[in-house]
Amino acid sequence: MDAPVTAAERAFREHAERPDFQLAVLGGRWRILRIQWPIADIAVTARDGTDWAFRFQLDGYPAQLPNARPCDAATGQPLPPAGWPKGVGRVAAVFNPGWNPNALYLPCDRLALPGHDYWSNSHPELLWRPAVGIIHYLEIIHELLSSSSHHPTLRSAA
Repeated sequence: MDAPVTAAERAFREHAERPDFQLAVLGGRWRILRIQWPIADIAVTARDGTDWAFRFQLDGYPAQLPNARPCDAATGQPLPPAGWPKGVGRVAAVFNPGWNPNALYLPCDRLALPGHDYWSNSHPELLWRPAVGIIHYLEIIHELLSSSSHHPTLRSAA
C-alpha cells in the first residue's frame, strides 16, 4: 500500500504543476527526473545544452528550505567533487564541494544559510521564498549554469 501524500509533497507537486514551472520544462530549462518523496532529482540545462542533475531534499517543503547537491542523473548518487560544475566567480562559489559536498553555497539552501546571517542584507534576492518554492531555487541554478562564468566540461548528459 502506498504511503499517504504529505502536505509537503502535495505543495511540491502543486508548484511543479504551475505554469511558470511547466513553461521552463517546455523551454528546456529543467525537468524532473524522479520523485521518491521527500527526494526529487531534477536536471537543469546549462548554456551548452548539458543537463546537470541535482538531488533535492524537500522534507518540510515549502516552509523549510530545501537542500540540493549535484548527483548522477541515472542513480541519484552524489557526484564526486571533480564532477561538479566548474567556473569562476559566483559559479565557483556556489558549486564548491570543498565547502560542503552535500550542499550548494546559496542563501536558499538549508545547509548553507545557517551562520550566514549577513546574506539577508547582501543577497536578499537569493533567500528562500516559500510562495515561489522550488522554481526560485531552479532559476538560480539555471542562471548560474547559463552564465559565461560557467565552464562547460566534457561529460555525459543527464
